Amino acid sequence: MIALVVDSTAYLTKAEAVALGIKLIPMNYTIAGQTYPESYSDYNGGFEAMIARHPNCKTSQAPITTYISVFQDLVGQGYEVLCMVISSRLSGTYSSATIAANSVNPEKIRIVDTRSTAGGMNLLVKKAAELIHSGSTLDQVFEELLKLRKLVGITFSVNNMDALRRSGRIGVIKQSVGTILNIRPILLCVDGAVVADGMARGHHEQIRELVARVPENASKIIVQSISNSAQMEPLRQALEEKLPHAGIYYGLTGPVLAINIGLGAIGVSWICEPSD
Repeated sequence: MIALVVDSTAYLTKAEAVALGIKLIPMNYTIAGQTYPESYSDYNGGFEAMIARHPNCKTSQAPITTYISVFQDLVGQGYEVLCMVISSRLSGTYSSATIAANSVNPEKIRIVDTRSTAGGMNLLVKKAAELIHSGSTLDQVFEELLKLRKLVGITFSVNNMDALRRSGRIGVIKQSVGTILNIRPILLCVDGAVVADGMARGHHEQIRELVARVPENASKIIVQSISNSAQMEPLRQALEEKLPHAGIYYGLTGPVLAINIGLGAIGVSWICEPSD
């Protein structure tokens, strides 16, 4: 038996997590001096309004002791454990989970650095659940995920770079964007890191540029936003026109992502089918 453990930045709904048998490990976030655990994507309440009132928020990964406790419990019940975490280039979670696994039982636990987060991680987690339910062994699932993560991509745009700069998730950008001439940055998650990939002027061009970065062979796509619901449907429609045979879904986000990239963000995640 393989238990699937996932951190909260995959933004699974509670129904999805229950249906897939996933154990969720919450990240933490602090607003106005109060720390909260991030939960399922549909259980985080009105975090956007709280962040808008208190922009200088912070996030933190789950402590090593949390992973140790979860791993000990699952291994004690006779499970092997597959643990999937946010990119190691965005968080120290991979290191914490690896230390915990080595201290509990490294033979029965595998930690996957997804090199992704949010929608990209969500899609990869669902692939992992499919592999587990098909009867693959722990090592087979682990090795397959290392291949599949190369087929996952994320592109997104934000109103300004303030939150990303504060979070340290991206290098210094010379030009201040989002405040001059309605310009917005286009960003990518490449090999687990956030990189700049151009700019767009106005909402229509922003959508065009995001859609242009989604490959033709994307098979499943998730559209997500943070306090930018007006752009969701136009973005979905543009994706549907380009990729009529892909499955396109809306996804919820959560406070940890919102704090690190900022309110007003909109993005697209995808996974491509492996080539023969």
